[in-house]
Amino acid sequence: MSKLNGALTSGAGSLARADALFKQHQQEIYRNTDKLFARLMLVQWVAGIIGAFLIAPRTWNGQSSAIHVHVWAAIFLGGAISVFPIWMTRAWPGAAVTRYVIAVAQMLMSALLIGLSGGRIETHFHVFGSLVILSFYRDWRVLIPATIVVALDHFLRGVYWPYSVYGVLTASPWRSIEHAAWVVFEDVFLVISCLRSVREMRSIANRTAALEASEQNFRQIFEEAPIGMGVVGLDEKFEQVNATFCRMVGYSEEELQTRTPIDITYSEDVESSKQLAKAMLEGDAHHSVEKRYVRKTGEVLWATRTACVIRDVAGKPRHFLIMVEDISDRKRNEKALRETKEEADRANRAKSEFLSRMSHELRTPLNAIIGFGQLLDRQNPTEVQRTRLQYILGAGRHLLDLINEVLDISRIEIGKIQLSLEPVAVGDALAEALDLLRPLAAERSIEISIATKIDSDAFVLADRQRLKQVLLNLLTNAVKYTQIGGSVTVSTDSTDGNQRRIVVSDTGAGIPQDKLARLFTPFDRLGAEQSDVQGTGLGLALCQRLMQAMGGTIGVQSTVGRGSTFWAELPSVESPLKRVAARRKPAPLKSKEVVPTKKRKILYVEDNFSNLTLVEQILQERTEFELIAAMQGKIGVDLARQHVPDLILLDLHLPDMPGWDVLTQLKAAEKTRHIPTVIISADATARQIKRLMAAGAHAYLTKPIDVAQFYRVLDQATPATSDAANCVPAL
Repeated sequence: MSKLNGALTSGAGSLARADALFKQHQQEIYRNTDKLFARLMLVQWVAGIIGAFLIAPRTWNGQSSAIHVHVWAAIFLGGAISVFPIWMTRAWPGAAVTRYVIAVAQMLMSALLIGLSGGRIETHFHVFGSLVILSFYRDWRVLIPATIVVALDHFLRGVYWPYSVYGVLTASPWRSIEHAAWVVFEDVFLVISCLRSVREMRSIANRTAALEASEQNFRQIFEEAPIGMGVVGLDEKFEQVNATFCRMVGYSEEELQTRTPIDITYSEDVESSKQLAKAMLEGDAHHSVEKRYVRKTGEVLWATRTACVIRDVAGKPRHFLIMVEDISDRKRNEKALRETKEEADRANRAKSEFLSRMSHELRTPLNAIIGFGQLLDRQNPTEVQRTRLQYILGAGRHLLDLINEVLDISRIEIGKIQLSLEPVAVGDALAEALDLLRPLAAERSIEISIATKIDSDAFVLADRQRLKQVLLNLLTNAVKYTQIGGSVTVSTDSTDGNQRRIVVSDTGAGIPQDKLARLFTPFDRLGAEQSDVQGTGLGLALCQRLMQAMGGTIGVQSTVGRGSTFWAELPSVESPLKRVAARRKPAPLKSKEVVPTKKRKILYVEDNFSNLTLVEQILQERTEFELIAAMQGKIGVDLARQHVPDLILLDLHLPDMPGWDVLTQLKAAEKTRHIPTVIISADATARQIKRLMAAGAHAYLTKPIDVAQFYRVLDQATPATSDAANCVPAL
């Protein structure tokens, strides 16, 4: 869900940026076209005056003459038409009213020029040219007032002064209609052109916004990369480097931009570095080598440098991209065992980081599933609904357990898996696993049965969740690989050596003997990838490693055509009778009648709508609290300073700034440093929890939220000042 909301937020931001770019481009066009018309108006005015002097400068009455009225019209009427629009382009550049005034004025200038020329047909083309220039605005609406002015001008003058518009003493009104029709005909194509131009502008804005977002993502990845990265020009000078690379070599980015990689390369490695650069320019895709740099302090830095040439669409080299990883420690300890261990550690750190990110993405939707499931369970469902809810919550919590286990996969291989070994009731573990598998078995009409009664005192020393994972995997495989209508049998018994064996048998197709040796190889599905059965080929390999980590063993016997039998053995332990106690919910307390008190304010800084809704509904049972929500870190800090709430709930993954920075700002401000801040995050790694608690967090809750734990933290962090704190709702 967090990933979906992140995508939606990113998409909304890109659309907003595209809209801003579109409007910015549109305003530039409006302003530039305003300037064009300001110059055009001035030129037309001067041209009209010159034309009036050339065509008919004077009028004669016998032997006497006077300046022709056309000259005065060109000077004063032309000025009246031109000056005001020119002034508007300076006073309100890019405004809609400026465009419309210019459209009207331009058509009036066309009418004036037609009149000055005595209605010459050539002058009429000024109208059509003006409409084309008006379309430069890419706003088809400016053509409307222009067309109206042209039509009215030709109609009125065609009726009363036909000579001024057509150069004849009389003219039919149909001539004006015909002329207007030609104008409308041109308008149709100009409107289409404007609309098409706007669509192209919008498309360009969308592409530009997407490109900016992509560049921003690359810039962030570049700057925050855990390895040194740099962009080197064809002149071999550094153009850009990230902070990691600066820390490696001890130079600032400004200092490196005045140097070349050769300048900081160990003298014995200079020649080979030049040869590699030449080879890449000649066509090699990339090179990865171990080389030595010289730090600013003079110390030698051993590094693995991977370099490639970035080319343009034509294949022409633009610059080099280098990625540098510090391997000085490995080089200072040259032993095939130490190198191998360090490489494995690096790989496992990268895998752990990936698994941590994967855990966060999976925990977010589970927060809604388990959270809302708990709320429904607290709202007095029917027995049928309660049963279904238990299935939902059970499956959800199991999936949550699996997510937690995924984080330990890398630790299994390096022997650092965290196990909680304790006495586990075999019957309980099997019952939970069977309950989860029965719907799948029923769907395939497969009967699951227990061959022998399981002793309630049968306990093994194991990690409960890891054991349940092994059992679920064995049962799931048995159901998936057994034909419809088959059967699966589960049994358990003690063996020699104080061990207890759990056996899962099926009536499937069986496994050939020559493939049994590959059964526990990761990702090897023994040819099953060609079938309709879904799987990754990792389950049994993980089961084997889990059993070994718990001090147990796992094995298989199979006969083609008759089925397979998988077994898992673990050390038997004595039944912990002292822990056998019924798990009961505490009896609900009745609410006391209290004097109303001021509500305690809770500020929740969270960008995920489902998480906000979940906490809001959880707090509906606690009326003494008032919830304030903020979906951005900066807004959350501002609200905290404004309202000074009794408690702050803080997510770590926010759209504008990390939750770590929000916590830092809250603790740095005098007004908010005393407010308890509870982190609510899907990141359940111990390192992250320790880091936030050390920074001043009051508590750290992991998603999915456990409602009961949430209430405990709530009450502990916000002690009431009246009897209202003792009012626990009846559930």
